[in-house]
Amino acid sequence: MGALARFIMASRARAALVAVVGSILPLLSTAVVALVVLRKGFGEGLLVALWAILPLAATFYFSDTAPMLVWASLGTVVVVMVGALVLKRTASWQATLTALIAVSGAAALAMGQGLDAELAGLQQTLLEMLTRMAPEGREVKLAPEPLLLLGMLAWMMAISALGSLLLGRWWQAQLYNPGGLGREFRSLRLGAPLGLGLMVGLVVCQFAPVDYSAWGNLLGLPLFLAGIGLVHHVVAVSHVGAHWLAVFYVCLVMLLGPLGLLLAGVGLLDSFIDVRARLARRGDGTGS
Repeated sequence: MGALARFIMASRARAALVAVVGSILPLLSTAVVALVVLRKGFGEGLLVALWAILPLAATFYFSDTAPMLVWASLGTVVVVMVGALVLKRTASWQATLTALIAVSGAAALAMGQGLDAELAGLQQTLLEMLTRMAPEGREVKLAPEPLLLLGMLAWMMAISALGSLLLGRWWQAQLYNPGGLGREFRSLRLGAPLGLGLMVGLVVCQFAPVDYSAWGNLLGLPLFLAGIGLVHHVVAVSHVGAHWLAVFYVCLVMLLGPLGLLLAGVGLLDSFIDVRARLARRGDGTGS
């Protein structure tokens, strides 16, 4: 992967080439955009992003793929650029994650306002899919509500943008700051006001009479990632071996729902009591 990162940064033409060809693989094309913005700024990243958008435009005009999903992919490119620019200027993952969920949510709501026909088409596609998956003899009468679909699109854009940004930041660290991403991730911690606000929003979405669960997942993403970052930190300072991280991620895949909520709670707790500082004091023998 380091060789690929060097190839991308060698010239704009090479970055554009990987951005176009990489569209056949998840995250790769938008990760190229993230890397270029992080290293060379918004202007250079915009030129590469135009090449990343080219395959999406072709898909829109020549494929039967649901148009709303293509628009969501286009929105992901925008979210990645904004996230990379915020990270470049602030070096703060808290600010970056806040920008990611805000821009993803705003983009999804804007699509809902301007793409009524495409949203209705996505509803129909999902209704047909649910009908095929339903047990024989059971009729599915209701398509997912538009607000739920928009929340799912916002969550999808945020997750895709986050994955691309992490990959781009990892490439940047490999080339210019070895180990930098690991240090940043292990130190990821949200401020108490932001953490509390996100958790309140998550709980409200989960228990609202209308299905806002996808929006709750979007709001919980920074807390979830902060919880994972704390796990990485604890493993690192405990010197228990990286294999425990492998066990953790296997459990996370198998128990994503309950473990995801637990990690969000851990992220909130850390925003108030700063677990890392407490561990450091205890390691120095100054803690209680």
